[in-house]
Amino acid sequence: MTLAAQIEQIITDVDDQFADVTEQLSLGPVVYLYDGNQRLQHVVFDPIEATAEDVENAAGAVTVTIPASHPAAEWLMDEAGRRRRGEGVNVHLEYRVGGTRVSGRVSPELGITAERLDTGEDVVRAAAVGEYKNLEMVRVWSNPWLPAIFQFPRIFLLAGPAIWVLKVSLFVNLLRLFGSLWQLPDDPMNPMSWLSGLDMSTWDIVIKPTTLLTDMAAGTVWAVAASRFRSWAEMAAPILDDAELTVTTGRWRAGDPEPWPGAVVKDGALIVDIVDHSRHREGAVRGGTIFDGMTRTIRESVGDLIEDVETAFAGAPSSDVADAWRSVMTTAPGWPTVHIAADEDSRPTVVRRPPGAVHLTMGGQSAPGVNEGISATVQSVGDLVTSNINVSGYGIGPQGGAIDTLLKPLYTDTVAAWLSAKLIARRNQVGSSHFLEDFISLPGKCYTISTLMALRAGERATRGDEAVTAQFPTDSPWILGQPGHGHAWTGSPVSFEVPGSLSRDIHVERIKKTAAVFTENAADDGLFRAAEIGRKDPTDPFETVLSRIKGLADIATDAGVW
Repeated sequence: MTLAAQIEQIITDVDDQFADVTEQLSLGPVVYLYDGNQRLQHVVFDPIEATAEDVENAAGAVTVTIPASHPAAEWLMDEAGRRRRGEGVNVHLEYRVGGTRVSGRVSPELGITAERLDTGEDVVRAAAVGEYKNLEMVRVWSNPWLPAIFQFPRIFLLAGPAIWVLKVSLFVNLLRLFGSLWQLPDDPMNPMSWLSGLDMSTWDIVIKPTTLLTDMAAGTVWAVAASRFRSWAEMAAPILDDAELTVTTGRWRAGDPEPWPGAVVKDGALIVDIVDHSRHREGAVRGGTIFDGMTRTIRESVGDLIEDVETAFAGAPSSDVADAWRSVMTTAPGWPTVHIAADEDSRPTVVRRPPGAVHLTMGGQSAPGVNEGISATVQSVGDLVTSNINVSGYGIGPQGGAIDTLLKPLYTDTVAAWLSAKLIARRNQVGSSHFLEDFISLPGKCYTISTLMALRAGERATRGDEAVTAQFPTDSPWILGQPGHGHAWTGSPVSFEVPGSLSRDIHVERIKKTAAVFTENAADDGLFRAAEIGRKDPTDPFETVLSRIKGLADIATDAGVW
């Protein structure tokens, strides 16, 4: 095939893809209603209002409001009928537009509401929490292979590449729940039900497999998963944040492509995957200028492993980038497809958070064994000395314990109880005039592995970054949608310019949240148009780091370190 013919073929393929997506988007949003067994019951083409949001590594939401006279409204309110027909009490909503799906389950906190609007119209509103809520409701047992009455060892520990570690920790606990290893199955009188839990094709939640060697070859950041009956989402949160990973969840429906080659899952199963959209350890686009183009960097830990620095990288892109871009409706990991110009109608709002202090000091309790060693020394020396003391011919006996009791308030937590780290890379960046020191009260012993983890958490929380809120208007060339149905989605990197900047710098951050709103008056068309880029929320950095450090201290306490 000649070069001209290849170019013509590429143009034809791109036009076909755009035409297909444009046709899907023109149909508008549709809300599907499923019963407690994930069986389709109603399809709502004409809601009064419908919304959907997908949040990175957190539970999103789906809501729908329909007239009370709608058949689906009657079904929603007929809980007794659903129970009688064997449909289950639970209700599931799935918001679909342009091939993109966001689903969730109506939760006890949100529920189904029947009300009368100010206009006098009677409506029924259903509000569902996103599928990530399922992962928040899975507890990681100390030992998922043993019954609750006997849990040894005290804590679940697993080290390895982050994606593999998180998937394995979730899988073994799903096996515990669905496999009925130490509990009666749902139907004890059915002999086959005792073994059905070992067949993943019957599970409601299924994990897309990733092997240890595959994750190691991908260069995923290593992590240690530690839990003593904590929720999987709580345990995974700091790992996902540090490794910049994204958890994806979606229901597989009959007729969909296989979630992975050879997969056998039931209709309506929740497919869970963990993906690396950033590729920050392999060489990813992190910014540039409109004059010089994009630059690639590799993130590396330096010095005492507390700080990370970006190092310029000039190597050739890997082959998977070209493979990912075979479809225009996608964003290759580490290579943003969407660019938001400063003068576009999307008008991004940029908030720049500068770094914090260049010293981090923490502590409060001596390292493991220090207080105990001093106490043993005082008692031993005291016993030796006082054993040879006689008063009026009577020996006073060993008094090391009494002496230790008197001296303990003076030496406890004075040796190896404090740690101060200077962030050299940050010091070289902020200038000579800067905030000097921040103090973090470490709720546990100092100079442990968790102390290093706490320092990294503190450095990351006070590192400073950019947060961008951008709107994707109707005339935008970019489409927000899941892979194959849009240029970018939650977790995808996006490049943008800062409004009013004369340097015309280009910044790259990942999408943290996407949202869609539909109203029957056509003010909102139901397409995914809102995107929050950068940090998910403007929480105080030290609130974040203190919560993480408390979690690390709890882990160490559970493990018996202190």
